[in-house]
Amino acid sequence: VRLSSKEAIHKDDGVFKAPAPPPKVIKTVTIPTQPYQEIVTALKCRKEDKELYTVVQHVKHFNDVVEFGENQEFTDDIEYLLSGLKSNQPLNTRCLSVISLATKCAMPSFRMHLRAHGMVAMVFKTLDDSQHHQNLSLCTAALMYILSRDRLNMDLDRASLDLMIRLLELEQDASSAKLLNEKDMNKIKEKIRRLCETVHNKHLDLENITTGHLAMETLLSLTSKRAGDWFKEELRLLGGLDHIVDKVKECVDHLSSDENEEKLVASLWGAERCLRVLESVTVHNPENQSYLIAYKDSQLIVSSAKALQHCEELIQRYNRAEDSICLPDNKPLPHQNVTNHVGKAVEDCMRAIIGVLLNLTNDNEWGSTKTGEQDGLIGTAMNCVLQVPKFLPQEQRFDIRVLGLGLLINLVEYSARNRHCLVNMETSCSFDSFCTGEGDDSLKITGQIDAVQALVQLFLERERAAQLAESQTDELIKEAPTAQHDKSGEWQETSGEIQWVSTEKSDSADEKDKKEEDDEELDLNKALQHAGKHMEDCIVASYTALLLGCLCQESPINVTTVREYLPEGDFSIMTEMLKKFLSFMNLTCAVGTTGQKSISRVIEYLEHC
Repeated sequence: VRLSSKEAIHKDDGVFKAPAPPPKVIKTVTIPTQPYQEIVTALKCRKEDKELYTVVQHVKHFNDVVEFGENQEFTDDIEYLLSGLKSNQPLNTRCLSVISLATKCAMPSFRMHLRAHGMVAMVFKTLDDSQHHQNLSLCTAALMYILSRDRLNMDLDRASLDLMIRLLELEQDASSAKLLNEKDMNKIKEKIRRLCETVHNKHLDLENITTGHLAMETLLSLTSKRAGDWFKEELRLLGGLDHIVDKVKECVDHLSSDENEEKLVASLWGAERCLRVLESVTVHNPENQSYLIAYKDSQLIVSSAKALQHCEELIQRYNRAEDSICLPDNKPLPHQNVTNHVGKAVEDCMRAIIGVLLNLTNDNEWGSTKTGEQDGLIGTAMNCVLQVPKFLPQEQRFDIRVLGLGLLINLVEYSARNRHCLVNMETSCSFDSFCTGEGDDSLKITGQIDAVQALVQLFLERERAAQLAESQTDELIKEAPTAQHDKSGEWQETSGEIQWVSTEKSDSADEKDKKEEDDEELDLNKALQHAGKHMEDCIVASYTALLLGCLCQESPINVTTVREYLPEGDFSIMTEMLKKFLSFMNLTCAVGTTGQKSISRVIEYLEHC
């Protein structure tokens, strides 16, 4: 076999040797490939007259490289800062490290990294001794506040919550804190103040930067929905509920003394935010309900009753109702020329108060009795149904009326004392009782009347209004325009084929079609408005009927009293409304809830009266 000089093979002792290795790389080029595929690198080699390429695979995409760099930067930062948080470091170093970490946490991307790597609990575990040092405790509370700015879960564990509660207690036991010096504290407060200005701080008092204030704001920003179901129990066991209830009392006490509008709004907002958290942790939680009823001899119920009475007075002074509201005596509604935020704060606080009281009295005889014992509370709840709505904007009246009715139902369902109190009470008729149109004039009653008579009157008016709205909606449906033929063209036969030939429309025809579309949209809006009004009237009538039914339970005297004000003394009008409401609840709620059982029990009782 003849071999060319280039293909010559050296033979040594019968063993053939491989050709010599290729020369060194003299140039590197990058060859881009299709999107989302790995970039391959080609190594260009030269050997005599031929060019060879060696492909190197699994080279990272530039996006992966950027992400790796960001993660590495985060890892380096957090390791450096964690090393400065350890207890063996000087106190100044620890404070500076916490402030630096809080500054980085002001950036959402860093908070995301911190949570993704599960570092939040580790940070607070390292700072577990912070309550022993006043400067460090202030920095730790600031870090908690910055982390709570996210709407996502705070990834709070029991140890972190325990630390938060301990920081809350520092305001009451400042003697245990070790203050380095006033100058250092002022520097830290100024840094924290500037830091808090960069995040959402609607409720934070920047002039009152203290450990307790920051810890309380952090706690109030949490709810059981954000922190998990365990939060309800741990907040009670660690003493967090105590601090919140005490804060409610403090805010309510200020309501009677604050003349300045800004201070008044601050007290209302403070009470409302605390009550929202308490409302959240008492939903379907009998342990928390019982604890709050018993805490400091029902301090929460006492404060809530006082706050509701204050709000009833304030809403008349700072009402946001339309000036065009009609009153029976044709007197204009007093309207203060003040900013709307005061009236809105009062309305929000009222809803939060009633929300908490609803949870504490729901299927709870002890809570109902304790709440009903508060001086004037039942009368205030009646006013929320009959009088307070006239001081609210139109869209808010339904909510406060239904909340008031719900509270009265809870109060009288299991408490004979509260039933007796309500039946023997006198009140004014509903503010809108005269607005029955051309109905029965016998419904138009003025002056003080029995509470039962006012409730029966409210039921009859809402029931008639619901029937009227239903009939009007049916008429609108019957009058709905039928489907019209398409007039944009016509079918024509040409050359043995049937084709659609469009016709040109004149400007007048276009305007006519547009007017028809507008009329149809107007009819639809009218139908929706009537349906909404019908639903509201049905719900108010149903709640009122349920309240009257609860009053009749186990009391033949109350049955006689209610029957006296019903048309022909017949309970069938109430039972029919309650049956419709029960059917509606069966469609929208889980079957077998306590509300449905109560309605069924009342229906059965009234049918045998």
